[in-house]
Amino acid sequence: WVPVISVMMGAGFAGPTNYAGMSDLVVMVRGIATMGLAGPALVKAGVGEDVEQMAIGGAEAQVDRNGLADLGAANEDEALQAVRRFLSYLPGNARAAMPVAVSDDPSDRRDDALLDLVPANPRKAYDMRKVIALIADRASTFEIKPTYAGNVLTILARLGGRPVGFVANQPQKLGGMLDANACDKMAHFIALCDAYGLPLVSLIDIPGFSIGSSAERTVLGRRSAKLIHEWGNATVPRISIVLRKGYGLGYFAMAGGRAFAADASLAWPTAQICAMSVEGSVDVAFRKEYEAAPDPQARRQQMIDEIRG
Repeated sequence: WVPVISVMMGAGFAGPTNYAGMSDLVVMVRGIATMGLAGPALVKAGVGEDVEQMAIGGAEAQVDRNGLADLGAANEDEALQAVRRFLSYLPGNARAAMPVAVSDDPSDRRDDALLDLVPANPRKAYDMRKVIALIADRASTFEIKPTYAGNVLTILARLGGRPVGFVANQPQKLGGMLDANACDKMAHFIALCDAYGLPLVSLIDIPGFSIGSSAERTVLGRRSAKLIHEWGNATVPRISIVLRKGYGLGYFAMAGGRAFAADASLAWPTAQICAMSVEGSVDVAFRKEYEAAPDPQARRQQMIDEIRG
């Protein structure tokens, strides 16, 4: 009903961690704050493990590695400034009017830098943060969990002064692929935006989901289902934009196309939308054919080029 924020400025093991875990935003002061279900003394007494409190519960563990907290601040002033900035995007309660800001950034402006920022070659990486910074009102972005699950981005910003939530693949990390941590990060952000009425903009450049035994050990099937559940239950406006790759179930999980009755579904000239990567489809459907050719790799590449063309 109302935004709930926890700022960890000191010892926060046990109860305070559970309370913070229910918050919309958790900020930790680096080098001072701790979080976790038990501190070093209780861990030693209970299971005989010797741990150092910052190693088990400091910001490096709980912000950067585990994602329990959303932001790590250098000091208390920076932590409180982050809280003020976060609240500036949200209404006072779930049914209050949006806090629309005055914007001197023309809504119809063009930015030619976008023409070169996203390379047509799907194998080349680029920084999706720069894309969002150019699309949104200037200097209006505020990233949630910037140091956790870096293969996706969750960013509050403004368009024409109105708060919105951007979710996006980040090609610089794992090619923007979705793994379990990325799904958790996005699901929480989508639920936050939906609770307070912020429209969602999905910027898609995804090769697919993480696969293999290591992915299955993270129970990715359940955690990706949570992401899909949040998309399906969101009631705010949803817009999807395919910048480059929109492949398979990953495309679906990024709210691509009409999968979740998006209010708008758009594609850049560089977009490729298909059930799986072109390379993967050739290997699945035509492996026997190209392996029987005099030059298998040349024939495989020819098939890939034909499909892309």
